[in-house]
Amino acid sequence: MKSKVKTGSSYGIAELYGESFVTVSNERRKQLLGLTEQPDCPHLKSYQELAPIRKGKPSILCGKKGGVCSIRSFTQKMDKQSFGAITATCPIRFYQNGLVFRKIGEVLLGNENAKIAKEIPFLIRPSESNSDNELSQSEDVGRIDMVLVDSTDHHFNWCAVELQAVYFSGGAISKDFKNIQSHQGSDVPMPGTNRRPDFRSSGPKRLMPQLQIKVPTLRRWGKKMAVVVDRPFFNSLGEMDHAQHVTNSDIIWFIVSFSETDGSIYPNIVVEEVRFTTLERAVEGLTAGIPTTLPTFEEKIREKLGR
Repeated sequence: MKSKVKTGSSYGIAELYGESFVTVSNERRKQLLGLTEQPDCPHLKSYQELAPIRKGKPSILCGKKGGVCSIRSFTQKMDKQSFGAITATCPIRFYQNGLVFRKIGEVLLGNENAKIAKEIPFLIRPSESNSDNELSQSEDVGRIDMVLVDSTDHHFNWCAVELQAVYFSGGAISKDFKNIQSHQGSDVPMPGTNRRPDFRSSGPKRLMPQLQIKVPTLRRWGKKMAVVVDRPFFNSLGEMDHAQHVTNSDIIWFIVSFSETDGSIYPNIVVEEVRFTTLERAVEGLTAGIPTTLPTFEEKIREKLGR
């Protein structure tokens, strides 16, 4: 017997501990949600170079409740269901098999086996500029999260890497769990509440300040910034004129998708496109809005004052 069907759409779980929510059986969904011990994150496990070290060894446990690291749109019209593209809500989702880092190394450093250094102090407060004090741990833009390095006895080359997943607005993911546990039938349980990806908070409010603060210095140093986002995130941005060659760019976008075409229950990360832009063109794309006219803006002021 099917659970009660509602017509509508919302964003729900795309993956549970790396397994495709819409592909696995309902019993498997319940099994994954019923785990009593937190399992390993499959993406950290596949690329342990970036796993935090605890007690002298990599810690690869999943840190997400229910193992949800991505969402997608669910649409139900009568008895028909459709599902949109997967978008990552956890940056660790981009770690899968180290593929994106190998691609960055190949494109920007000529070495797909470049090493990764994490959390390098970058921004020094004015009061500390003449001292040897390290940047406070609480400074959000004060560190470059990842630096990809190609180093030999004869040269030292590197690029910065920024991974940007998407935040979402609406009900907590945990509100879907009850629907899943009570669901009967062979169809896919719909989300338990309304939610949507908040590309506005993720792009202009989070990613753009990072780029505006870090990229000018990197540009003076002759270094590049690689930015990893997924296709739904990138498609939410405004148009960006792109540079014809990497040497004319500041920011190199590595745009990924999560392939489900091979019949596997595990969606696989794929680098769909590499795009070169300057910082200025990237900011235009991230703001992604057309200013209203002055008369329209002032009319809205009058309307507010008239209330």
